Amino acid sequence: MSSIEQHPENCQCALHTPQAAQSLDELDFLKSACSAAQTGNLDRLEKLIKNDSLVVLADGSGGRGGYTPLHYAARAGQYQAARLLLQSGAEVNSSTSAGRATALHRAAYMGHSSIVQLLLDHGADGMLQDADGNTPLHKACSQGHQAVVQMLLHLSRDKVLLSRLLRPAKQLMWRSLCSKGELSP
Repeated sequence: MSSIEQHPENCQCALHTPQAAQSLDELDFLKSACSAAQTGNLDRLEKLIKNDSLVVLADGSGGRGGYTPLHYAARAGQYQAARLLLQSGAEVNSSTSAGRATALHRAAYMGHSSIVQLLLDHGADGMLQDADGNTPLHKACSQGHQAVVQMLLHLSRDKVLLSRLLRPAKQLMWRSLCSKGELSP
């Protein structure tokens, strides 16, 4: 009888832990510039860029999703990685395939004000709408990120468009702040 057969079924030892499996796509992603950007692994990101400058445009999933390393850095709050990618030619207004979200949408949603400012300084268009018609302002409002909201409010020169965007954005902000207990209705 083997040692595995001698263990009771409810045993918590290492012999009975479930096997972890990763798909080839997941393994490819872990080797990609997207993964390095997401985790802030600047050494790896620099090496990948030096090896192939076009990795700043690659999405880490075979070109299907449109998520660039800049999207991942922006969402994860990896300022230095985002800065390196922008300096290396990343397209600041690149959008995802299905949702049409930009790195600015991602950073605004997460409330990463330093990355929002970095993206704006590199020409990000704060008025771009995703597939749901939301701008980065809407994303920041929906999460109650007041500092980012203030930054994005200064973008629009078109006061009519801004007022149309603000109505639902203010409602999102109000709901978000109330749900977090920061304001009472």
